Amino acid sequence: MTRRSELDNASALKQRRKYKIVRDSAAVIFLRDGYAGASVDDITREARVSKATLYSYFPEKSLMFQAAMQAELHDAFQKSPFDKLSDGNVAEVLPRALTALADWAVAQQRIRLLRTVTAEGVRFPHIAAAYHAALVGRIIAPLKALLDTWIDRGQIDRHDSEHSARQLVAMIMGQVQQHAMMNGSKLTREQLVTCARAAADLFLRGHAGTDQQTV
Repeated sequence: MTRRSELDNASALKQRRKYKIVRDSAAVIFLRDGYAGASVDDITREARVSKATLYSYFPEKSLMFQAAMQAELHDAFQKSPFDKLSDGNVAEVLPRALTALADWAVAQQRIRLLRTVTAEGVRFPHIAAAYHAALVGRIIAPLKALLDTWIDRGQIDRHDSEHSARQLVAMIMGQVQQHAMMNGSKLTREQLVTCARAAADLFLRGHAGTDQQTV
């Protein structure tokens, strides 16, 4: 590699790092203040760059918002709450799975992301669509796979597992995230566990045999 190539690579790396700083700083402000409330001055202060530098990466506020939200979506859904669950009986694992989902859902980053995506859904419908796609791919699909495993083992009856996965996700996330968004505080750990166990119990009463209904 020539000296010129080394310098070009170093410059490109620096530019990528600066871009990431600006984008991530913009995300902090957008998640805090919303699209309309976010000011360029606040973003430049957060990123510690000049307006000229900011505009060199994002000539329009809408482009900056889209890039920031796409990065936040990737980060928020990078891991599924079900990734570390051990295999086992549905009556034992499902309450743990739904508790993990509740814990995942009330993380401050995800509450702020949901609030922002919801508020800007009309202005940026493709961001809302990307959020939904991530929810399906990283939350609903893995839960459906768990349900399918228990169906194959005969632990729960054969039914539309995708529909059940969507219902369970809606029950958990709807309850815990709505509370956090409306009240400004998340449920206690005990309340999250109670919510998860109640949802698991309701599901098992409808889809499992008598020996599987105690959670």
